[in-house]
Formats: sequence, structure tokens, C-alpha cells
Amino acid sequence: RCQCGCPANMMSVLLSQEFKGKNIAVGILHPGFNKTDMTAKYAEIWEIEGAVDASVGAKRVFHEIGKINMDTTGKFINCEDGLEIPW
Repeated sequence: RCQCGCPANMMSVLLSQEFKGKNIAVGILHPGFNKTDMTAKYAEIWEIEGAVDASVGAKRVFHEIGKINMDTTGKFINCEDGLEIPW
């Protein structure tokens, strides 16, 4: 996880707490390891580490978006497996 993502994740947790009383769920999603220009410097390990084409990664993200609810609000979810990533 990128250091720059930590403040954004914490902001999302705070936002989820603020909106909980209004019954508005906030999703925090990690898209997983995707084959993109940004990860091209790791191309030699894409297959070893299970990187997927961006289209597959997008489908995973949309799948997890559809599962966001008040039970998952404020939780950091890995779109590769749908499991919560502990802080």
C-alpha cells in the first residue's frame, strides 16, 4: 500500500463515520494488482504475482461496489478476493 493512500483511506473512514447516521455507506477499495502503465515497471512479475488486465480489475471493482452496504461501510476491501484488509 502506498504511503500517499493512507491519508485518503483515513479520510474515507472518517467520512463513513460521519455518514453512518444518515444511512449512507462509504466504500474503501483496493483494486488489486492490475496490468497498467503505472505498474509496467513490475511487468516481469505480473504473472508471478497474479496481476490482471485492467478490464478484469475494473470488473472486480464494480463487483465490490455492488456489495457496499452499512455492514461494510468504512472497511478497506481488497477487490482481488473481497476480503477486508486490516489496518
